[in-house]
Amino acid sequence: MDATMTEAPRRRAPASDGRPRTEVNRIRDTVPELATPAWARRLAIGVGWFSIGFGMAEVLAPGKITRLFGVDRGANLVRGLGLREITSGVGILAGSRIAPVLWGRVAGDALDMASLGAALTDEEANRRMVALGLGAVAGVMLLDAFLGKRLGETRA
Repeated sequence: MDATMTEAPRRRAPASDGRPRTEVNRIRDTVPELATPAWARRLAIGVGWFSIGFGMAEVLAPGKITRLFGVDRGANLVRGLGLREITSGVGILAGSRIAPVLWGRVAGDALDMASLGAALTDEEANRRMVALGLGAVAGVMLLDAFLGKRLGETRA
């Protein structure tokens, strides 16, 4: 043996301590639940229920929502956006193919962002709330796009 090499006991992987080799392989090869189509479908159903609830708020109390953003006009627009939300939510919950409805929600989210962007030009608008709304819609849009892509791959 060379002088630079020392004999050290061979180390085992920490995952194998006390477990049969087949168990270690099963753990390593298990797909995390968050990556499964079943998880994406469950999350999409949650988005559907949220969409119905938020749409109901927009339809029933558009004036409160416009006042929250500091905009005096636009109650009819908010009511229309609420109907779109409700329709999307029902489509998610009732449909066997959820991905196309989610991509429709992405387009609707773009409309929401355009409406909020227009509200930024209003001098009396609560810019902080409008910016917060833009951030929230952007997050929901990313979630809708992620779920639409994931469920589109599995034809769900």
